[in-house]
Amino acid sequence: MADGLVKDAEIIFDRFRGEVAAKGGLLSERERALTEVVSLVVQNSDGLLRREVRSLLDRGILSETEVVEAVYQTMPYIGASRGYDALLRLGEAGIGNLESRTNAASDGERFSMGLDAQAAIFGEGMRTRANDPDASPVTLHLVSNCFGDYYTRSGLDLATREMLTLAILINHGTEPQIRAHMTGNMNMGRSREFIDELIRTTLPYAGYPRVLNAMNVLASIG
Repeated sequence: MADGLVKDAEIIFDRFRGEVAAKGGLLSERERALTEVVSLVVQNSDGLLRREVRSLLDRGILSETEVVEAVYQTMPYIGASRGYDALLRLGEAGIGNLESRTNAASDGERFSMGLDAQAAIFGEGMRTRANDPDASPVTLHLVSNCFGDYYTRSGLDLATREMLTLAILINHGTEPQIRAHMTGNMNMGRSREFIDELIRTTLPYAGYPRVLNAMNVLASIG
């Protein structure tokens, strides 16, 4: 049961989130909801994550599959352990089918499917980089793990996963990667105005410093 202090926090949060949403219009309700889910996971939320996910499911804005896949998308950027713990918290709250799933790329397909996804977002130059005999292990892990294990999963399309990656990085505050994935989102057809709204959508979760930093990054991209 929430005491008075928590109730005040809920009122302030809900009011501010509504103000932020009212100044939008480019993100769909589903995109805004998915952005909220990944933002709460990155910020290591527990009670608010459970509350918000339950509300989104009850209102039919997201499916359990979409929620679970949004959490999976956070893992290569904030570490698998935090995403794993978020899945456990949701499972304990009766949310999400956490049984063995079959939509991950197989061992033999991870690299090729990951490279296809990476090239679709960042261009065919990714293939040259990945096939360089001197490519570093981290470069190869990015292809097979980050893109092969996560971006190729069913449940969310590639453009949505790339949008969520940017939201994750804004919450995480990693500016060089924010810049790269702003470009990736533009390559996937997102406008600067859409990205600006996505940044602002993260404000109730990420806080002002990270959002202002992300806005400065966007302004610096020609």
